[in-house]
Amino acid sequence: MPRFSIVTLNWNNLAGLQATQRSLASQRHRDFRWIVVDGASSDGSAEWLAQLDFAPLELLSERDKGIYDAMAKGRAMAVETSGYTLFLGSGDCLADSGVLERVAAAIEAAAMPPALVYGDFQRSLGAHRRVDLIPARPLEWLPLGVPTALQSMYFENSRLASITFRPQYKLSANYCLLIEFLEGLDHRTNTLRLRSSLSQIDRSGVSQQRRFDALKEDMQIRLRFLALPWPRVLALYLLHYIHAHAKLAWVSLGLAPSRIDRMIASRVVLRHLLKRDGP
Repeated sequence: MPRFSIVTLNWNNLAGLQATQRSLASQRHRDFRWIVVDGASSDGSAEWLAQLDFAPLELLSERDKGIYDAMAKGRAMAVETSGYTLFLGSGDCLADSGVLERVAAAIEAAAMPPALVYGDFQRSLGAHRRVDLIPARPLEWLPLGVPTALQSMYFENSRLASITFRPQYKLSANYCLLIEFLEGLDHRTNTLRLRSSLSQIDRSGVSQQRRFDALKEDMQIRLRFLALPWPRVLALYLLHYIHAHAKLAWVSLGLAPSRIDRMIASRVVLRHLLKRDGP
């Protein structure tokens, strides 16, 4: 059975870190490393980890230059062993106690070891708010954005070892990494999509300004790494810009943002922007 390296970033989020650890401790599949990269927290996180009796834990606590600098450190530690790497943020959880077991069984059952395993995720907007199930999109829709949450993607370590997070992207380096990771792969034979929820993430703390800033980075990445023509890149930027504003209005009315997500990913929109054939 495959081994997993689970990378968690933390900075002054002790409660979230504890929730993530409880999620991992509940897993029936036990062959995993938990690599915590703590940015020199001052809330007791490092001290709590230091006294924690949890065998999979490997702790690195030091100052970093930002989220993707910390993720690059975690990636470097993760690929020292064989298997698959998962990036699971502080406060994020696996969807249930059988997630690692399901992913491992799917890898074992595959005709050839997949380079990427990915699935659905659950999105929470904070305490006492609705939890939406967000289905993963096909990888052919990559020009539209990441097909699912990073917390629901498992990267094969020997391939991940040659790719890292590009430091010039402060918000969308994960999108760039995924594009480079998938370059040259046959999506039908080298990747595996699981039609079940693999993670639950809390999006309540993400500011709208950061979302709009990320759209600009996405545009740069599509130009450079997907080599999309300017008109299509601009159309995708405008589509996401309108989508972000529409989601704000939708949520303010107490409605599920996943309905807006489904509208933005409609076949009509995608056929024009991604040049997809068929009905």
